[in-house]
Amino acid sequence: MNRKPKGELIIIGGHEREGELAILKEVVKIANRHSGPILVVTVATREPEEMAEEYVKLFKKLGADEIDTLDIRAREDSRDENAVKKCEKAGVIFFTGGDQLRITSQVGDSPLYQCMLERYMDGLTIAGTSAGAAAMSQTMLVYGEGDSSSEVSAIGMSPGLALIEGVVVDTHFAERGRIGRLLGVVAQNPRNLGIGIDEDTAIVVKGRQFSVLGSGAVYIIDGAGVTRSNIAEGEDKRTLSMSDVKLHILSNGDYFDLNKRRPIRPPES
Repeated sequence: MNRKPKGELIIIGGHEREGELAILKEVVKIANRHSGPILVVTVATREPEEMAEEYVKLFKKLGADEIDTLDIRAREDSRDENAVKKCEKAGVIFFTGGDQLRITSQVGDSPLYQCMLERYMDGLTIAGTSAGAAAMSQTMLVYGEGDSSSEVSAIGMSPGLALIEGVVVDTHFAERGRIGRLLGVVAQNPRNLGIGIDEDTAIVVKGRQFSVLGSGAVYIIDGAGVTRSNIAEGEDKRTLSMSDVKLHILSNGDYFDLNKRRPIRPPES
């Protein structure tokens, strides 16, 4: 990005529709403050009507002033003038879960994406859950086994929406045992911080800092100090090994600086 975005990102680990709904309440608060609808974008899911209906009901229940939906089923839909107009009016854009490759392939570098990016630069908040969260980074995690030690060749990566740089996001983190595959991601390119987000948990990104919101934990894997890994050695089926990896674990109310690559004290109110 050539200029610093003024907007915020709410990157959610999934299953935020249960419990105290703290994350969705934050989305509603931001949308009402900006006097624009929450635009629910269902491009990631193969059940767009059902997903949209569920989120519309939840956001209404939580007091949203306005809610709109955007059903993108083909790339041509992202070029439609009405889709761009909905983006222009949105108070918050909210990407649902599903398949992150559907988001990037159908929306990436389209007129809708350009509108979304420009508005984010000017102050719009963009939220995404599960696949909608994974797609936000410059490089996104597409597949990889999460319940066993990571094999060197068993992780798939792809370009994301590039709303946040220098990180790779993984979701449903503790619940699906995904630490092995996120370690593999960091081993591939230690420049990127690996951020694993539990369900009902989010990071709220402002500039190059974020805070944690929700009932679970956020795990930051930093490979900058790694002294050895076997990511580029031997057979593809070899189990990953790494030395001197740094791990931070954060919970609700904690803050992290992406440039300093370390936790920081909460700002004084």
